[in-house]
Amino acid sequence: MDARVYELASKEYMTKMYVEEKMGLSAIQKKFKEQFGMDVSVGFLSNRLNEFGIYRRTSSEARRIVANSLDWDKTFLTEPIIEAIDGFLIGDGSASVSHNKQIARMGCGVQHKEFAEYMKSFFLVYDPSELKFYPDKQERSSGTWDFRTKYHPDLYKRASLWYPANEPRKVVPVDVRITPISVMLWYLGDGTVIQSNNTCVVRLSTDAFKKDDIEQILIPKLRNVGVNTVRTSENRIRVETRSVPQFFDFIGRTSPITCYSYKFNLPEWRFEAIRMSEAAKILNVDYGRLSYMVKIGRQPCYRIKEKGRPRFLPEHLEVSKSLILSGELF
Repeated sequence: MDARVYELASKEYMTKMYVEEKMGLSAIQKKFKEQFGMDVSVGFLSNRLNEFGIYRRTSSEARRIVANSLDWDKTFLTEPIIEAIDGFLIGDGSASVSHNKQIARMGCGVQHKEFAEYMKSFFLVYDPSELKFYPDKQERSSGTWDFRTKYHPDLYKRASLWYPANEPRKVVPVDVRITPISVMLWYLGDGTVIQSNNTCVVRLSTDAFKKDDIEQILIPKLRNVGVNTVRTSENRIRVETRSVPQFFDFIGRTSPITCYSYKFNLPEWRFEAIRMSEAAKILNVDYGRLSYMVKIGRQPCYRIKEKGRPRFLPEHLEVSKSLILSGELF
């Protein structure tokens, strides 16, 4: 054998290929041929590992590397990924958790391919599978688009809080992230909006969670970001009507995916109109006088129905200021 082979298959080279890059001996054999144009046997490479005292992986460890292809000793976990995991698991996503091995993977099965792609985009670092469509054999729906990430200890760190070993059901972690990322994922997957005349109801599904998780964790955390909510008799969260604008200001007023654009299709006045009592407070005028000016037609306002409650848009407040300057409104 060419003496140069021993020089090229040095301890540094074998450590880099076998330990750092986690290549198998057959892969190193092929790589060696590509790099140096020399043929070496797997047995030769195995002997080099033994000579250098480099730890040999067990067959189960080798299978894990081939199946997983992710470095379990390296962390990819960032705060945005934690937010995505929480939004994923509180909504339409799920996790497969192994408490014995302390690893987990994320996965979902959703109706819209576009939504599945969007959810998948948050976990690209965990090498998610290609999307696969599964028809509904019971024909209750068209079917679902699925993907799964690879297993990783990172994902266990977070998913194990949602799926504790001693709990038969999914729970809400006390430190659940309530951020624009997590709530957007939650709303897209498990949120609904119902509009009828003057009413607008935004609900977030929490049916599977405990009452205490909803009332003691989720509702207070939503309140902390300016969104007031209540738990309904169906064990869901409803955004209070006055907080609907704050809710969409928090997550964003437009959908990141077209398949759920309808969930954001609210009229502009929902965000800009205020009640007459609020207008009186902002203008620092008497409520009764403002009401009278509306009644006689001097103060314009917005009404959803002909006899509906008066609402004030920014342009109406400008008229109010003019009436204040003229002395008619005080």
